[in-house]
Amino acid sequence: MNFFVDTNIPIGYTVIHDRLHEKSKTFIDNHETDSIFWSTLVKKEYHETLNDLIDEVKIFLEYCKSILKANQNDFINYYEFENFILNKTKECTLDYRKKQKILEDFWKNTNFNEGIGEIIYFKFREFLHDFQQLYIKRQKMLREIMILHNCGLDNYLRYFNYAKQLYEWGVHRPDCKIIADAHDCGKTHDNLIFVSADKKMIKIITSHNTSFLNIAEFKSCN
Repeated sequence: MNFFVDTNIPIGYTVIHDRLHEKSKTFIDNHETDSIFWSTLVKKEYHETLNDLIDEVKIFLEYCKSILKANQNDFINYYEFENFILNKTKECTLDYRKKQKILEDFWKNTNFNEGIGEIIYFKFREFLHDFQQLYIKRQKMLREIMILHNCGLDNYLRYFNYAKQLYEWGVHRPDCKIIADAHDCGKTHDNLIFVSADKKMIKIITSHNTSFLNIAEFKSCN
């Protein structure tokens, strides 16, 4: 089978603390023997989004490390630890749910029942050190799976009327460009299925006649 993925799928696969991680990982793992394409534009968006996200996570982790270093108290359980950190890091721009998932992951992988402040600090310092290597490892795994459909960054101009039609339906401009890339990919790869975690976009598109596109199906993995 041939698939073309929206940017949110590779992001969800790479970022283990993303709300879409499990569903993105399940989709890619289940189709490793199939052909999964992304375009030059999707790959560019992926790296830009990932770099920004990693920067935000690093800032959050550094905040946590400083807070734990100055902390003199122990924690009775995980929830006390989580509330303490989340209240102290409200100014961090990282998404609230991602903060929670990072803290859950840290606590789960250090097997705490009761948190002694000094031990937590040293364990968190190790966690911070390993964090970037984890994302690098997942990026490498993704690169081994994805197939690049190299149609350039301005491919949508070749299909401007198609992109314009999608935009008039209510599809966001960046997504119109990505769907134009998928259409181009579908010209040389039969029965192409476009996959996105954006359920709203998929619903908009599937409520219209898309026979002018070389895309056999629009599917949500969310």
